[in-house]
Amino acid sequence: MAPIDHDNGRTHEPSLRELTAELDGMRQLLLAKLSAIESVIDERDRMYKERDDARRTAVDAAFAAQKEAINTAMAAADRAVSKAELATEKRFESVNEFRATLDNQQRTLIPRAEVDVLMRGSSEKIIDLIKTQDELKSVISEWQAERIGVRGGWGYAVGAVGFMLALGSLVMIGIRFVQRTP
Repeated sequence: MAPIDHDNGRTHEPSLRELTAELDGMRQLLLAKLSAIESVIDERDRMYKERDDARRTAVDAAFAAQKEAINTAMAAADRAVSKAELATEKRFESVNEFRATLDNQQRTLIPRAEVDVLMRGSSEKIIDLIKTQDELKSVISEWQAERIGVRGGWGYAVGAVGFMLALGSLVMIGIRFVQRTP
């Protein structure tokens, strides 16, 4: 069947040359469009590659920065842990010294109950010593009074002997006087 020309109602069959020329034109048009599409695709590939390279660079930089931040944080955490361990060790040394001091006190200090017993015993001994001292003072006072009395007695005795001797001497003088008088 032959194609019908609707404008003037006649039938027109294209020639092979026309078809070939038309096909060549379409081919040229398709090749040009294909070339344009390839150009757009190449441009887009280049743009996507640049964008991907930029994204990869940014991601790599972010990962590097993150890695550096993690390394810095880990180093700081290690230093903090070391400081905490050192502080804990010093605290435990202090606690151990305190425990040793308490153990030493427990071994060397006398218990309160024993001190109370010793203090009561010492108080009783002191009271006994005070009583003994008071008794000794009274005995000494009695001895002193006795000595004073003995001294006074000796004084009286010496005085009486002296009086007696003086009286005896007077009597002797009187007797001699009487004997000499005729």
